[in-house]
Amino acid sequence: AEALREAAPGLTGTEMIAREQNLPDFDPNKDYTSWPRGSAVADEGQVWRLEIPHNAVHHPGLRPSSNRACWGLAHTTDPEKAKPWVAPYGTSGLYREGECCTREGRTWRSLTDDNAYPPMTQGAEEAWEEVSF
Repeated sequence: AEALREAAPGLTGTEMIAREQNLPDFDPNKDYTSWPRGSAVADEGQVWRLEIPHNAVHHPGLRPSSNRACWGLAHTTDPEKAKPWVAPYGTSGLYREGECCTREGRTWRSLTDDNAYPPMTQGAEEAWEEVSF
């Protein structure tokens, strides 16, 4: 886990998610101030990249999903490893062309960069394609 955490800043979301079983789990009692930006943790079925090093103890009750200023969401281009769709936070977590997600039991691939819209919603029809595998 330590080696993968150190390598994470240079890995793509696809590479991290492929090896997520080796990522450390998020620890709400951990001091992340010494971790390099881009380090990754697994939490709540997602892979999160550290955006702002911080001490999680100073953010009681917050997890990466609720502390999006400090944690960014990683995505994969591998449809078999796709994670559930999560709304971006500003520019953090926007889906890039080729990145995949799941929604309502189906798997989707983004057809555009900076995609902030969930699949299967009005206005997003041209932004996603359903993936079969």
